[in-house]
Amino acid sequence: MIPDNWSIRQSSERDRGIVSTLLHTAEKKHQHLDWLEPNDLLDQSPFLLCFNRNTLIACMACPPETAESAWMRILAIKDHSALHLAWDQLWPATLSELVQLELQSLAVLVLPRWLEDLLINANFIATNHVVFYEWNSGNPPEFSKPPGTLRGMRPSDLGTISELDHRAFGRLWRNSSEELRNGLKQSTLATVFEQEGEIIGYQFSTASAWGGHLARLAVDPEHQGKDIGTALVTDLIRQFSKRGFQRITVNTQGDNVISHRLYRRLGFKETGDRYPVYEYIFAQ
Repeated sequence: MIPDNWSIRQSSERDRGIVSTLLHTAEKKHQHLDWLEPNDLLDQSPFLLCFNRNTLIACMACPPETAESAWMRILAIKDHSALHLAWDQLWPATLSELVQLELQSLAVLVLPRWLEDLLINANFIATNHVVFYEWNSGNPPEFSKPPGTLRGMRPSDLGTISELDHRAFGRLWRNSSEELRNGLKQSTLATVFEQEGEIIGYQFSTASAWGGHLARLAVDPEHQGKDIGTALVTDLIRQFSKRGFQRITVNTQGDNVISHRLYRRLGFKETGDRYPVYEYIFAQ
C-alpha cells in the first residue's frame, strides 16, 4: 500500500536544483545514452517526481522524441529501500500519460541490471540488445574512397540530415531534429558525405580522456553497400589518430547486421559489453 504522505507531480524548470541533487546522490539510477541532459527534459511530459512529504525520493522521465516511440531517459531512486515503493507509484502514473499519446512502444536500454526485474514484472519484453565495439589497431585502415566529397557538417545541413536519419533507421532508433541539433553542438567531429551535392551519409563523434566515440552513423538506404559508411568511419579514425587518440568506441543494435560487418571490417573488436533493450508495447 502507498503511504498517504507520498505524492507525485510533473517536474518543471523550478525543480532543477532538487532533480540535480537526486541524480548525483541516488543509490539507484538509470540514465539513457543520448544527447539530451536531464535539465533539457524538465518541462517535458511525462517527467514525474515522487515525494515523501517534501523530500524528493525518485523521478522518472519518458518524454517521447518522436510520434511513434519513447525511451525511458531517467529513473532515479534515492535509496534501495524505496525502490519498489517508488516504482509502484511512478510507473502506473507514467504509463497513464503515455497511453494518451498513442505511441507504439516505450523502450528501455537496460544499463543497470537491477532495472531488468522491474521491467519484466511490468510486462516489458526483451526485443533487442546493444553491442559495444572498440578500435585500437594503431594504424588507420586503408580503403579506396568512393566517388564523392567528405566535408564538415554545417547547421544548415540539419534538415537534410533529419530526413536521411528517418529513412536510415527503424522506428525505435530514429533521432528527432532536436537530438540531431544537440548532437552537432556536442560533437568533436561531424562530417557528411556528398555525391553531386546530395548528402547521402553522415556521422557524429565525440572525444574524451578515454578516446574517441562514434556516436551516430547513417547512410541513406539507397546508397548502402557502396562504401559510404566505410569512407565516413575511415576518415574519423584518421582524424582522431592525428589528434593522438588510439582508441575509438562505438555501439550498435544487435540486429544491425550491416553495421556489425562494417565495424569488424575496419578492425573494431567487440568489448564484451552487451545491454538488453526492453519494450512495453502499447495496444493498438
